Amino acid sequence: MRLKWHQTIARYFLGIIFVFGAVDGVLELGFGIYMTGESNLASFHGILQHTIYFWVFLKLIEAVGGISLLLNLKPTFGTALLTPVSAVLCLFYAFDLHWYYALAVVGGLNIVLLQAYWPSYRTMFIDYPMRASVTERPVVEPLPET
Repeated sequence: MRLKWHQTIARYFLGIIFVFGAVDGVLELGFGIYMTGESNLASFHGILQHTIYFWVFLKLIEAVGGISLLLNLKPTFGTALLTPVSAVLCLFYAFDLHWYYALAVVGGLNIVLLQAYWPSYRTMFIDYPMRASVTERPVVEPLPET
């Protein structure tokens, strides 16, 4: 699948954003360096930062998805990994930080990539025979008794 130029740019920008977030998380956890500033412990972000098991998992997802997008290695998988993270980030930007420009950037880039990779995702929404209604299923004859 060949992407258009704006879709390729969106892939690189979203990959850079998430790899930066993953590097920031590694520096916070490993070395105590806060590139974006240490959050107040009473805030939502501060609670996530101090919940180590979740923070490591989130930064791992960001790293895998971001590297996938930057290196063009299974970018459909990378976009699928990063879409829930992007949705939570957009909610965080809208209701906690009020950074509407960041919401527009992350949300817009993710929408562009979802639109670009939609043909790959479309098969997940096909109605499979096992999901068919009860009346459409074939009747199975019982085994004869011995």
